[in-house]
Formats: sequence, structure tokens, C-alpha cells
Amino acid sequence: MEFELQIIRWLQSFANEFWVAFFSFWTMFGEETIIIGLMGFIYWCYDKKAGEYLGLTVFVSQIVNSVVKVSIQRARPYEVDGTIVNLRDATSSGYSFPSGHTQGAASVFGSLALWLKKRWMTIATIVIIVMVAISRMVLGVHYLTDVLAGGLLGLGIAYGMYRLLPHIKNTHKLYNGLLIATGIVMVVLTIVSVFTVEAVGSWSDAYTFYDKLEGLFKMSGAFLGFVFGLRYEQAKVGFGNHRILWKNLIRLAIGIGVVMALRLGLKAVFQLIVETEEPATLATGEFWEAGLALVLDYLRYSLMVFAGIGLVPLIFKKIHL
Repeated sequence: MEFELQIIRWLQSFANEFWVAFFSFWTMFGEETIIIGLMGFIYWCYDKKAGEYLGLTVFVSQIVNSVVKVSIQRARPYEVDGTIVNLRDATSSGYSFPSGHTQGAASVFGSLALWLKKRWMTIATIVIIVMVAISRMVLGVHYLTDVLAGGLLGLGIAYGMYRLLPHIKNTHKLYNGLLIATGIVMVVLTIVSVFTVEAVGSWSDAYTFYDKLEGLFKMSGAFLGFVFGLRYEQAKVGFGNHRILWKNLIRLAIGIGVVMALRLGLKAVFQLIVETEEPATLATGEFWEAGLALVLDYLRYSLMVFAGIGLVPLIFKKIHL
């Protein structure tokens, strides 16, 4: 809508080096690296059960976000209006509605606020969500309705999980149901996309196909790794939390190191199989290569999260951390 474009133009009218850097800082609170770090800290160092609740909330929230994006297919503001500048072009492909960054921040920090029940955390959560939402508009990658929908979805899913999980006696059954539902949605949206996707600008139809489904495959893979990682940890590891600061700092360093090594290392290896960093490498009609790239993304995130949930705690036990 025109008034939403006017809001973005007005916010970008103040743009200078500091303005962009300031809002780029805030947008990081909705990015994958920060979310991984927070989830790891809670799970490895603070409260394993709270970490499980946080992980479930985040993965469900991001899967929902990806499904809605692919279903609505709203173009980003800078794609619609040439006067709007994309100031985050390296991280802003895919569809616009709803905002994944705002939804991610709302689900993560909203969950923490609900779990901790601390006034300072509630205030911090409100500030972070609002600033992430504004930053996405300042950077030219989302509309007002995108960030509002993302924030509401993130908070709604966080609250729903917070209310639901204490009443679930058999979480395995819940997780199995969610895995099946996610698989069905992935298959349906993939088939629909094969027959409906079109080339966008300089992007081929095959690259557009990959780009639009990338988030869904990554988060679905992450959820698979989460579920099986939990089962492995409960059956074979059974680590516990403690309040020994120096040990927790080492736990956090090891955990983030392992997860990020897998995230980046597997990406480098898989890029040798199918190159997706450069859109020109997927030519028109090469859907089989785009599909393979999606499967590799699914596998990479599955292994990454499985390692973080199941194997990293095993390292802690082996070296008495």
C-alpha cells in the first residue's frame, strides 16, 4: 500500500552512515547467529528444559513464517518501488510478508520474557522487537504490515507454546505430529512452486524456486535435527545444567564453535556440489539442481541442530564440563 511505501521513504530520508549502522545493529537481534547463540546459552548453560521450549518455539515460528511467505508471495519494498534502497541486500532475498527477523526476535525474546518472568526482560523484549521492526523498514526490506504481522505471530506462537507445553505429557507424540505436518507442507509447497514459480528480474525460474523455498527447507531440517537431537540426548547423554561460571563459558564456546563449524563447513562442501551463492549458476529450468540444493540445505541444518542438541552435551560429559 502506498502509505507503507511513504513510511519507508520517510525513514530512509534520514539515512547516513550512522543511521544505517545503528539500525543494522538492531536488525541483528532477529538474525540467525544471535538466535543460535541465545538458544545455545539457555540450553547448555542455564536450563535445559527452558532451552527445549525455546528451541521448539523458534523452529515452529520460523517454519510458519516460511509457509506464510511462500503462500502470500509479497514482493519486498525495494522490488516494488525504485526510490526505496535495499540497505541489506546480502541478507534480504525471498518474500516480504511476514518479517522473519521481527518474528524471530518476537518468538525468542518473547519466550525468554515468559519463561523468566522478570520485569527487566519484558521491557528489554518490547524494546528489541520494536527496534528490530523499525530497522527492517529503515533498511528498505519490509513494510509496516510485514513487521506487525511478524511481531504478532512470533509473540502469539511463544505464548501458545508456553501455555501448551506444560499440559503435554507425551512430547514425543507432539513432535512426531509436527514433523509429519511439516513434511506434508514441504512436499505440497514444493510441487506447487515447481508449476507456478517464474523468473524474477535477472534471476532464473530455477534460482527463484530455490530462493523462495530455502527458508522452509532450512527450518524444517533444523526441526528434524532438534527432535532427534533431543531423543539422542535423553537416551544416551542426560547432561545437566550448573552455575559454575568458567565451565559454562567453556561450554558456550565449544557449543557455538561446533555448531558454526558445521554450519559454515557443510555449506562450503555443499556449494561444491550445487553453487547457489551466485544466481546465474542455476539456469532456467534447472529445477533438479535447485531441488538438490534445497535437500542439501535441509541436511545441513538437520546435522547442525542435531549436533548442538545431542552431540555437544556429550562432549560436555566426556570432558567433565
